[in-house]
Amino acid sequence: MSDGPILIVDDDAFVRTLLCEMLADQGHPLREAENGQEALDLEGPPPRVVLLDLFMPEMSGMEALVLIRNRWPRTPVLVISSMDSERLVDEALAAGASGYITKPFHPMEIASAVERALTA
Repeated sequence: MSDGPILIVDDDAFVRTLLCEMLADQGHPLREAENGQEALDLEGPPPRVVLLDLFMPEMSGMEALVLIRNRWPRTPVLVISSMDSERLVDEALAAGASGYITKPFHPMEIASAVERALTA
């Protein structure tokens, strides 16, 4: 696994800040992107884990998921969305997501999902 950051991709600055605060204690470097295109444009080592919102401007999270999986095939992607329809969950998992977390989420849920992704 790379020494890269945990990458948080969400158009909501509050959610990005909240996730950064939740993960700061785990000691991993963190990076943020406001949308899928910004995430894909980041320089540096591949992220260790991506936390990805599904509904964003510029590029949908589903489009970003496919492109992220193509660019960084070994990087686990955890989808985080306020929508939890079975169709969306199935679609995200079929596109390569390693997990699906529904908003609102609990800090322990995020920490556990990230740790599972890092050790899988």
